[in-house]
Amino acid sequence: MNRLVFVVAMLLPMLAQALPFVPTTHPGVKPVHYYFLKTGGRFIYASQSDYADIAVSSSSQNNDSYYWCFVGDANSGYRIYNRATGKYLYSGEFLGDYYESSIDLVETRDNNSFYIYAMFNSGTLKNYLCYNTSNGFYTTMGKDSYFTVSEAFVEEGPTESDFPDIKFETFNEYCLITAEGTGEVHLYIDEVEVENPYSIARTNKEQKYTARATNQEPGKEMTSATMSIVVPMLDNATPDPNPNPTWTRYDANGVGYSYEYGGQGAPGYEASMALDNNAYTYYVSNPGECYVVMQASQDVAVKQYSLVNAVDSYHVHEYMLRSWKLEGSNDFKNWTEIDTQKDYPMLLVDYAEIVIPVNDTRKFRYFKFTCTEGVNNQVRLSEIWINEQNHSQWTLSDFESSSCGVEGKSYYVCKDCNVKRTELREPDGNHWFSDGVCTRCGIKEGEIRLIYNSQRVPHFVKAKHDYRKLSGKWPSAPEGWNTEDFNDDDWMDLPLATASPGHTNGPRTPLYYYSFWYGEYNCYWMRFPVNLTAVASDATFTFNCVHDDNMVVYVNGQEVIKKSGWCETPYGSTWNNTHESYNIPASAFHRGKNVVAVYIQQNKDGAYFDCSLEMNPGSSTNKGDVNGDGKVDIEDVNAVINIMLDLKTRDDYPGNADLIEDGKVDVEDMNAIINIILTLD
Repeated sequence: MNRLVFVVAMLLPMLAQALPFVPTTHPGVKPVHYYFLKTGGRFIYASQSDYADIAVSSSSQNNDSYYWCFVGDANSGYRIYNRATGKYLYSGEFLGDYYESSIDLVETRDNNSFYIYAMFNSGTLKNYLCYNTSNGFYTTMGKDSYFTVSEAFVEEGPTESDFPDIKFETFNEYCLITAEGTGEVHLYIDEVEVENPYSIARTNKEQKYTARATNQEPGKEMTSATMSIVVPMLDNATPDPNPNPTWTRYDANGVGYSYEYGGQGAPGYEASMALDNNAYTYYVSNPGECYVVMQASQDVAVKQYSLVNAVDSYHVHEYMLRSWKLEGSNDFKNWTEIDTQKDYPMLLVDYAEIVIPVNDTRKFRYFKFTCTEGVNNQVRLSEIWINEQNHSQWTLSDFESSSCGVEGKSYYVCKDCNVKRTELREPDGNHWFSDGVCTRCGIKEGEIRLIYNSQRVPHFVKAKHDYRKLSGKWPSAPEGWNTEDFNDDDWMDLPLATASPGHTNGPRTPLYYYSFWYGEYNCYWMRFPVNLTAVASDATFTFNCVHDDNMVVYVNGQEVIKKSGWCETPYGSTWNNTHESYNIPASAFHRGKNVVAVYIQQNKDGAYFDCSLEMNPGSSTNKGDVNGDGKVDIEDVNAVINIMLDLKTRDDYPGNADLIEDGKVDVEDMNAIINIILTLD
């Protein structure tokens, strides 16, 4: 199938040069070139009977059922249209055998399902291949042969040169619309006839019109042409606020917000859709041109604002916003910055609300949100919401369970204003072992995963992003960034894995995108907290990773791994056969809070990073781990209580229940376990 697609793609230029028919622009626009279709020596016609409506005849019949035209162009292909039914050829049920017909295609409908795509030679006969868009298959017209084309007649009409031409020019203070043609030309703006040419004054607002021109030549039928006209507002002009705003959304305090104006949007995806309180519609624009101005029904001090993702946020991450700013104004002219975000790690969930706290005390009546940078050349924004109040009454409305190998999600609703948000659920550590290996995450039985590789589940880390400076020097690392005591509260909460836009050759397909390494010469500092109840002398730590390019790993400020260059990752490979593994000595860790810190330096081309850290506790059981599950928690306290109550014996547990080693198991040992739990950060 792939080979056939490739062949078809290669033959498209040939098809455009050697078609046996003249394409038709539209069946209702003359001239229309009609043809006979023939297969197996018989002509094809369209019947509107109760049975199959494609049939054959032994000889040509001169009626509309036998007349077909080819609508389209070489880029999109050609739909096959029947004059009698007024419909296109469509793939229906296979009825050829039942009706003893050589035709496999049995219906004509309005669905545009069949396209001519490729040409093949069989001797001197030229045959054509059809592509069925409803099932994705190529097919011939008949069971035993391709079809051939022969001209029937041409339905004459006006040529392209007969249609009037509409021209639109923009000047400093006005725009000029001109309609030209060879006959009597009339110009209409929004269906009202105007002088030709016609001037529209530019104002402090963008204006949209539909221009139509008609052309009547003696002895010919009337022709017409239309054009959508967008008259831009005056350069450097500031629009006046809407005197009668329509409030499209209200917050919990009853403050309404209305759309004022916005940047250029794709047809059908205008800026106003970012303020229609409908997550299923969205604004499509280019970074730099993407902005929305709104008015509040009263002065507002912004406590937070929200962005709502559009559809395909996960699968088409190139449409995500990357950097932006929020401004406020009280005179609709002078704007004050309220908040700015750079390289924000957007949550890749369709229709999810991303809440950005601000807690600004200044009050404004007007607000302007501007996307300053996107992942690619196009951005999508479903909603932008201003909230005067902080959301504090979140109620869990639904959730998707997580495990060691599947990410989960929690869905919350604000009781105050019904705003929704989505959070990724951390792994719960429930493994599914088979032959000593977890079938979901690949960890070996008896090992403990301290850092999860996010190709399997999301793992949040504290991170800071920066670029190489124009001087060619890399930015300096924050002082003490790789030690336990460093304060990373103002760093971003980054869910791994990280990857560059469009990078699909990562450690697993598909690679999850949670951050943006845009362009070249980026770097990340990342911090992973690791809590250990104890560290045995014979414990082993294995650091698995994929990286592009250079990587340095620290444990509690001590450098333990340094690798130059990128981790080679074969196309379509999996985590198990592409990652690099490094052993970190147990001496680098200690009981309590540890910090694994990673520096990644990306030079050019692809960019990605992900890691996991696995620990084998060793033969010496961790102090306090009575039940032997690799951690010290309430279950170990319960184990001591079971021994004290004679529900179990010491031999029922792999760990030492006599923590203080006084020859007995009692409340003192239970207190010792509790102290271990409390001393863990």
